[in-house]
Amino acid sequence: MGLGKTPLQIPPWQLITSYWFSKKAPLAWGLLLITISLNVGIVFIHLYLNHWQGNFYHQLQYYNYAGFISALFDFSQIGGIFIIISGCQVFFQMMLQIRWRQWMTHYYLQRWLQDKTYYYMNHLLHSTDNPDQRISEDLHLLASNTLSLFFGLLKQLATLLTFIMVLWQLSGNLGVTVGHTSITIYGYLVWASLGYSFIGTYIITQVGRPLVKLHVLQQGYEADFRYALVRFRENDESIALYNGEAAENNNFKNIFHNIYTNFGKIMNTNKNITWLTASYSHLSIVFAFLMASPLYFNNEIQLGQLFEISGAYWYVHSALSYIIDSFSKIAEWQSILIRLKYFTQNMNKAQLLLKETQALTIRFPANNTFIAEDLSIQSPRREPLLKYFSLQLMKKDNLLIIGPSGSGKSTLLKTLTGLWPFSQGTISYPPKENVILLPQKSYIPIHTLYNVLLYPRHTTPITRQSMQKTLKLCQLSFLTEKLDQEENWGKILSLGEQQKLAIARAILHKPDWLLLDEATSSLDKETELYMYNLLQTALPRTVLISVGHRDVLKKFHTLQLKLDGLGRWELSKLPAM
Repeated sequence: MGLGKTPLQIPPWQLITSYWFSKKAPLAWGLLLITISLNVGIVFIHLYLNHWQGNFYHQLQYYNYAGFISALFDFSQIGGIFIIISGCQVFFQMMLQIRWRQWMTHYYLQRWLQDKTYYYMNHLLHSTDNPDQRISEDLHLLASNTLSLFFGLLKQLATLLTFIMVLWQLSGNLGVTVGHTSITIYGYLVWASLGYSFIGTYIITQVGRPLVKLHVLQQGYEADFRYALVRFRENDESIALYNGEAAENNNFKNIFHNIYTNFGKIMNTNKNITWLTASYSHLSIVFAFLMASPLYFNNEIQLGQLFEISGAYWYVHSALSYIIDSFSKIAEWQSILIRLKYFTQNMNKAQLLLKETQALTIRFPANNTFIAEDLSIQSPRREPLLKYFSLQLMKKDNLLIIGPSGSGKSTLLKTLTGLWPFSQGTISYPPKENVILLPQKSYIPIHTLYNVLLYPRHTTPITRQSMQKTLKLCQLSFLTEKLDQEENWGKILSLGEQQKLAIARAILHKPDWLLLDEATSSLDKETELYMYNLLQTALPRTVLISVGHRDVLKKFHTLQLKLDGLGRWELSKLPAM
C-alpha cells in the first residue's frame, strides 16, 4: 500500500497505516508486539504495587515489624523488575519510532523528488508551504507522537480495565434512600470514578478545542520565519550591497508578529486548560477518600484497604484523564496530520495538474538527435512564447538561440529537456544521462570540491588528475589543491568562477548534448571566447545549444534561432567563421 496511489483527498488514517502494510511491516509488527507486551507487563506491576500498598499500610497499622521488613523486600524485588522492563520498553519504542520515521522519510523524499514533483509543486501550485519542514520535522513528530499517544492510550486502557475490577471488588454495595425507596448501587466507586472523569474530560475538551487550529497556524508561522532567515543568509551579499538591513528587519518583525500573536492565543488556551486540569486533579484526591469514607467509617474496610482503594481510584482516574492530560499533544498530533495531509494532496495535485497542463509528447530516438515538431510554448499566464516550432538537430549542428529578454529563450531549453509544463507538441531527445543543461547560475552543493565536480553522477569514473587538469584549463588553478576541502562554494566563488566551475564539470562528464542558458554571461568577452574554444576542443563530439547575446558566440554555432516573445520565430544558418 502506498500514499502515491491514493486520490487527491487523503484520509488521515492512511498517512499512519501505510508503513504497517509495507515491505517493512513484519519487523514493525514484531517491535510493536514486543512493546505492547512490555507495556502490559508494567500495568501488572502497578497492580501488584497497589496491592502491596494496601498490605504495607496494614502491617504499619498493626505494628507488624516482620511483615514491614518482608513488604520492603518484596518492593525492592518488584522495583528491580519494573526498572528493567521500563528501560526495555523505552528502547523498543524508540527503535520502532526511528524505523517508522526512516521509512516515511525515504518514501516522502522519493515521492517529492520523483518526476520533479518538487519543481511542479513550486510552479503549478502556490499553496504548498515549507516542504522541508513537512519532511524533516512533521514526519519525525508524526512517528514519535503517534507511538507515544498509542502506547499511552493502550497502557491506560489496560490500567482502566485492571483497576476497575479492583475497585469493583473493594467498593461493595452502597445503599441510598430516595424518599421511601431504598436503592442499592453495586460497585458504586466504579460509577463515581467514571462519572467524575467523564464530566472533567468533556469540559476540558470543549475548552481546549481551539488548540488544534492554533497549532497548525503556529507551525506555519514558524516555518515562514525560518524560511525568511534562510533566504536572508542565502542573499546576504546582495542585501548588504543594497543596505537593506532595515527593510529586512521590518520584514522579520512583521513575520514574527504572527508568531507572537498566535502564541498568545495558545498561551491563554493552555492557561485555561491548566487551571481546569489542576483543579480536576486536586479535587480527585479528596474525591477518592470522600467516596470510600462510608466504607471505612462503617468498619467495612481497614486503613490498608482505604489506601488500596485510593490507589486503585488514582489509577482509574489517571486512565480516564489520559485525554485531558494529553490534550496539547493530541492537538499537536492532529495539526501534524493536517499538514502532512495537505502536503501529500499537493504532491498528487501537482502531478495531476502536470498531466492536464502538459500536452507534450516525448520520445527517445535511437539515432541520438534533437527533434521538435509543432512545438508551442506558453508562459505560466498562458501567453504564447513560441508557436508551431519545428527543428531537427543532428550531431554536426550547434544551435544559438537569441532574442529580447522575456522572449522565452530559457523556457525553450527547459521545454527541450521535457521540464516546462506549459507546452504542446512533440519533442525527441537523447537519454537524459547524455544531456547536461548549464543555467546562468549553476547549482553548487555544499560538499567537497571533488564531489561538486562529480555532481550529480557520483559514480562517474573521473580521476583526480583529470579534475586538476580541467580546473587549470578553466582558469581555476587556485582550486586544484582543494579537492578534499568542503565549503559552501556558491558563497566563496564569484559568479564568473561558478560559471567556469560548471563548464569544468561539463567537460569532465563529456555529455553528447550540452545546453548553455547564458552559462558564460558573467564572463568578459575574451574569457567567454576562450571558454567556448575550450568546449569545442575538449568536447569535439558534443552538440551545443546556447542562449546568448554576444555576437562572438555565432562562430561556435551552425544555426541561429531568433525569438520575438510573441510566438514568432526565425531559424537560419550561420556562415562559417
